[in-house]
Amino acid sequence: MNIKQLNQSVIEDINRGKEKAFAVLYDCYFTYLCACATTYILNPDEAKDVVNEVFVNIWQKREQLVYPVHSYLLRSVRNGCLNHLRSLRNRERVIDEYREELISFQEELCRNDEDPLTILEVEELKGQVDAVICSLPDKCRFVFEKYLYGNLSPQEIADEQGLSVNTVRVHIKHAMDKMRVELGSGIGILLIFL
Repeated sequence: MNIKQLNQSVIEDINRGKEKAFAVLYDCYFTYLCACATTYILNPDEAKDVVNEVFVNIWQKREQLVYPVHSYLLRSVRNGCLNHLRSLRNRERVIDEYREELISFQEELCRNDEDPLTILEVEELKGQVDAVICSLPDKCRFVFEKYLYGNLSPQEIADEQGLSVNTVRVHIKHAMDKMRVELGSGIGILLIFL
């Protein structure tokens, strides 16, 4: 069945909770909606995630679905893409803020003369950084070490490990948050490893 053949009885069956009718709607629209979503967010995998979330929401609110559904589905995907892009912007801003803080610390190190006491403090902070990294959950630690020691971008880690870039960013943010809580201003020591 294609989009043009989808009729009101299919929607009524979905309203009644019939999974086969929902599968018909999904099969008719999934590829089309993924193509639409990809034009907004330019990443086919993330577009599929957005479209699947739209379908999950439709199933959860299936009693409210009304025929015709075409405009409603397009609007839902567009709104899903907007929400996705806003969440990306927020995550990127957090990571950029940490990077900015790290760069400021590095600049401060360059302006100051090193003395033996500073070197001892740096060695102590290295140990603290290692301890915090070791305390992270396994997956988070693995991703963060790739980011920190391997100097890989979130996208490169995602590609290498077969993860979504959003998952990688969440792991990095979690690790950076823990660093900030545990080390306070000492978080700048991370630049030594980059």
